[in-house]
Amino acid sequence: MDINEVLKTNYIKDIVQRVCGSETELITRPASYMVRGVNEEGRDIHRVIILPPRGFTADKINQTNSHDEAEYATIEIKGAVKNEKSGFSILKNCLLVASIPQNGAVSELNKPYMTFSLENDKNPDLSLERYSSGIAPFVVVKSDGYGFYHNLINMTDDWLVLQLYKRLRLERSVNLEPVLSGLLKGEVQALESLYSAVIEHGDAIFQKVPNLIENIVRMPVSHSVPVLAEMLYTHDTGKHEACSVFAVILKIGKMHPAQVTKYLQQAIINKTVPGYYAEQLIKKIENHQVLEGSVSKQTA
Repeated sequence: MDINEVLKTNYIKDIVQRVCGSETELITRPASYMVRGVNEEGRDIHRVIILPPRGFTADKINQTNSHDEAEYATIEIKGAVKNEKSGFSILKNCLLVASIPQNGAVSELNKPYMTFSLENDKNPDLSLERYSSGIAPFVVVKSDGYGFYHNLINMTDDWLVLQLYKRLRLERSVNLEPVLSGLLKGEVQALESLYSAVIEHGDAIFQKVPNLIENIVRMPVSHSVPVLAEMLYTHDTGKHEACSVFAVILKIGKMHPAQVTKYLQQAIINKTVPGYYAEQLIKKIENHQVLEGSVSKQTA
């Protein structure tokens, strides 16, 4: 069975139309699929997540994606899809939720995610919980930072269907015109091209447009970072759009820590950047500087 066969199943068609509407888009992730309504509006988002056998929602099984856009989110396990069945099959302990809170350890500077080990319980911030299908929807993200980083992992050899509800943080839309004003023509073109690539590809930009990213990283911080900070308001469609921009800012922060940190601190005061992104970026950059200082002392 492949994703096309799953989507052709009558009871899958029914839940997709009921949850997402008649016009839908399929988002393909490294080890999962997400169906969303083309005309999503407002803060309340309803989607269907489809996990292939042993699939997961992060980029790798030992990673947790950050879900900065969500103020609150729940998952309901609808069940497994099997060829011989005319409805969902109930499975016990079929989904593992690996989560780390927002105020937990900070990931490496050049990575917008946290990693974990399924066998290693030494991380005090890591929560590993198993859930069965047929139970009531359970919370995966809370406004206090619970589940800020998480990965949903299919522990079975069956296709597993989840129903997602999330309430987005109350944020404004992207407005690039003011922050692009006064930049050189080539810089404007590069930054607008990056924004288009982020909208189209999400976190695949690092494979799709690596040269464009390197061009932007080499720009003066005062030209690139304000525009990138504005892009952090990008609406999430399941492709981790804002997290992609987050990762580009991290690359610049590694090269120019003092300048990037200073800008972000002032942007928080001016409310010209989503605070939760800026705080994470500052923590990562500061941690990286501490680590670099320790390494320098050891090698001196």
